[in-house]
Formats: sequence, C-alpha cells, structure tokens
Amino acid sequence: MLWVIVKKELKRVFSDRRLVFSAFILPAVGIYILYSLMGTMMGEMFEDRDQHQSIIHVYEAPASFIEYYDNHKDNLGMKMTFNQEDFEADLIGVKDGDIDLVVMFEEGFDQKIMDYQSLEQVPEVKTYYNPSEDYSYPARNKFVMQLLEGYELAMLGERFGNENYAKAFVVDATNDESEVMDESKAMGIGLSMILPMLIAILLFAGAMGIGLDTIAGEKERGTMATLLMTPVNRETIAMGKLIGLAIVAFVSAACSFIAIMASLPNVGGMLSGGRDISITSLSFTVFQYIQLLIIMLVLVGMYVGLICITSVRAKSIKEAGTYVSPIYMIVMFASFSTMFTTGEPALIQFAIPILGNVLAIKQLFMFQLGMDAFLLSTIVSIVITGILILMITRSFNNEKVMLNA
Repeated sequence: MLWVIVKKELKRVFSDRRLVFSAFILPAVGIYILYSLMGTMMGEMFEDRDQHQSIIHVYEAPASFIEYYDNHKDNLGMKMTFNQEDFEADLIGVKDGDIDLVVMFEEGFDQKIMDYQSLEQVPEVKTYYNPSEDYSYPARNKFVMQLLEGYELAMLGERFGNENYAKAFVVDATNDESEVMDESKAMGIGLSMILPMLIAILLFAGAMGIGLDTIAGEKERGTMATLLMTPVNRETIAMGKLIGLAIVAFVSAACSFIAIMASLPNVGGMLSGGRDISITSLSFTVFQYIQLLIIMLVLVGMYVGLICITSVRAKSIKEAGTYVSPIYMIVMFASFSTMFTTGEPALIQFAIPILGNVLAIKQLFMFQLGMDAFLLSTIVSIVITGILILMITRSFNNEKVMLNA
C-alpha cells in the first residue's frame, strides 16, 4: 500500500504538464541561460582587462625616462602622455575613470639622480590612481612593477657601469615552471564557491514548491479527511507522501544540477579567476560521486521532513508558506555562509544540520573532505530526518491536527 500512495503522489505531479514545466524545466533552462551569460560576461571582462591600454598622464617627466619609455613602449600596453598642464583636471579625470593613472616626477629628477652622492634624500615619483575603477590599480601596478623598476635598474646600470652590479640576485629569470598548481583542485576551489550554495538552495526550493501542497493543500481542499478514512495505516500514508515528495525534490534538484553542469564550459574562466584552466581538468573519483549523492539524499531527507512537518501543522497552504519562510531563510544563511569561510572547518561544524552538509559538499569539491567529516554530517542528517519523520507520523495520528479541528 505504501507504493500505491507514492505512485499517487508522483502521478499527481508528473501528469500535470504545467507543473512539470514550472517545477523542472523552467528552472533548469533559466539556470543554464543565467550562468552561461554570467560566464560569458566574466570572460569578456577578463579579456577586456588584459587588452586594455592604460591611459597615463605624466608630469615633469625627465628626458631619461621618456627615452626609456620610447624604447620599451611596444611591450607595455600603455598610452602615455607627457607635458600635461592641468594637474587638477587630470586628478578629476582619474576620479571619474577617464584617466587610469597620473604620475608626477620630482622637479629636476635627472640632475638629482646624477648628484646622488651629495643628496640627503633620493628623488620621488608620485602616483595618483583610483582603486574603485577596474583599470586604474592594474595600470599603477604595471607602471611601478614593470616600467619604473626597469627604468631604475637602467639608471643604476649607468651609475655603476653594469646593471648586474646593482643586483644581488634575480628571481625566476630562467624558471618557466614557477607556478606549481593542481589544475583539478584549482577548478574545484572555484566550484566550491558557488555549487554547494546552489545545490542546497535548489534542493529546498524543489521540495518547497510542491511539498506545501502535498499535505496542507489536501487538508485545505478536504481530500485529506477522505484519505484518512480509508483502511490504510496513517503511518503508511505519511511515509508515502514523504517518499513521493523526496523523489520529486531530488528530480527537481537533478534537473537544475544538470543545467549547472551543462553551463560549466561557459563559466570556466569565472571559476578559475581568469586563469587559463579548462573545466575538463576536473577529475572526481567514483567514490566522490557516491559521496555527493549520499550528501544530497540525506539533505533532501531533512528538507522534506522540515517542509512536511510545517505542512502538517498548517491549516492552509498560505499558513504553511508563512511557517516555512523562516526555515528557507535559515537554509539560505547556512548556504551563503560557506562562501566566505577560509581554512579547514572544525569537525564539530559538520555536526550542525544543513550547514554541515553544505560544508561537506564544499570540501568535496575542494578534494579535502575527510571520511570523519562525511560520516558525521551524514549521521546527524539521518538522525534529524528520523526525528522529523517520527513527529510527522504522530501528527498524522492526531485528529485535531489533521482535520483542522
């Protein structure tokens, strides 16, 4: 009889074309389009930043600097203008984002460099940039780290007769393999910032959309009273509805998850922080896929239990929606909070319902999920789900609750 009730619940959902479209197809298509657009726009942003020519206005530029810049400008990606006259107007341009960087050399710069033996203080180069603009800080960084450092080294070479006399050592001059990185883990870290939060929220949203109508809707329409009068054990009815809702919620989340995975090739640049890493570098083991499936299943169990207990205690769908809203806020808080955690979480955190599951998914994508953390979060979820099922079955045996007396 249990499976008869489960089939009834599934037929009620999957035989309604509008419900199937709104609960399964529309969210998946929306997620795919949204994340594909986000990835494309982020990729264009990184590409635009790399190809942008920095607009730099220079005041009091010494002849030696202008000569050095002319000899190296082809490799710098800078558009530099000298002999500017309105310093205050250029500062406004930096603030407005029209100019990336303004540079002011100290007056008589070349002469002071030549008279270095009699100087008490070396001449100064002042830079003015706007850190709130996309191109300003990178322009300053490139100007100081590439152009000015090379210019200073050239001047020291002239002073000592050889540039090498001004250097005690070099860093990675011939080392082409300086960056040591596990590409799979690097991409996994990018995934761990977004996917755990999305999975947790989508699982709850998929269960909530249909779950409130499963019990509260039938109570409101009066069909629940008819069902309770049948010669079927009430615990069986409760379990049938729980299992049916769990299957629906998992199918809904699976559709959204497939959409997310389908959009990953378009968001590879966003997940890798603009680095040249392909999404194909990700490599999960079969055991890790099984772990992810188990975490999602036990999370669905908790969600279904929470939604059903609110639906059982409510007299109408509207009232059930009011009860479930704070739970949804808790789910969202637990999901978003994992985006801002750094370092390895303490083992006790995996014992916190919902938060522990989301942390487990995050650690899994980062290839850092230990067996103790996995088992702890899973066992806690199963225990919580069992308690919720017990509360729901007891509520089904309460005439006052089930008949809205």
